Amino acid sequence: MGRIHVVTDSGSDLPVDVRQRLGIHVVPLTVQFGDEIFRDGEDISTAEFYARLRQEKILPSTCQPSPADFVALYERIAQPGDTIISIHLSSKMSGTYQSAVLASTMIDPQITVKAVDSKAASLGIGVTAVAAAEAAQAGKSAEEVLEEAQRVVECLQVYFVVDTLEYLQKNGRIGLASAMLGTLLNIKPVLTLVDGQVAPFEKIRGKTKALKRLRELGTEFRQRYPDRKLKAALSHADNPAEAQTLAEALVEILDLEEPVLLGEIGPTIGVHTGAGTIALFMYSV
Repeated sequence: MGRIHVVTDSGSDLPVDVRQRLGIHVVPLTVQFGDEIFRDGEDISTAEFYARLRQEKILPSTCQPSPADFVALYERIAQPGDTIISIHLSSKMSGTYQSAVLASTMIDPQITVKAVDSKAASLGIGVTAVAAAEAAQAGKSAEEVLEEAQRVVECLQVYFVVDTLEYLQKNGRIGLASAMLGTLLNIKPVLTLVDGQVAPFEKIRGKTKALKRLRELGTEFRQRYPDRKLKAALSHADNPAEAQTLAEALVEILDLEEPVLLGEIGPTIGVHTGAGTIALFMYSV
């Protein structure tokens, strides 16, 4: 019986220690400032990225990995008879998933690649990869690991607050939330994901009230699943204090059996959110 490998991309925002503990492999997207191109997590750190983002007048952009990038990783980690579960950024936001699909047709046919569209970004991808990796470590079959990943994709609930819609708009990731452009001063929209693209949820005046609303949404989620074990993750864009405070509150609000998974929003996603963003991911087990 071959081994099972879990691959994701740098948009997953998984902490390094989590990736190492679970053996999750990452294909980086690239971030471009003018003529300078950096591989996320390899050529530029998250701290360096946000420092540069604040200085630059022209917004950076991202580029998906090529199929050849995926082929190189797949062939390095897998042997004939192995299965790769490759979990990636929403196909509505990036061509990364399609690159993985194409790469799956370009390698040794004795290596099975199952590409998964997470329909999410940041730790929405990350928690799906974690669920798959934990299932693989538990000795489950490739089919069971894939089913576990798909189950998280289907039940994941995402809410996030951005300081400004500018980055989402200028990078073309505004999705269904374009109706919120041009709103009143100090409106902090609570956004969500619908079928893999950004969508409006509520308009809130002020960051404090917006973060309070995330707590309330946690309470509502627990009430929806009163008898289920829940898990949660939070990612933040250069905003650790607010994220930590919310994470601690969510343990009680959601009646969690384990801590909230915390991650930093790295360059791949930070290009589209800007600094200050807080994103909440909740799902039942």
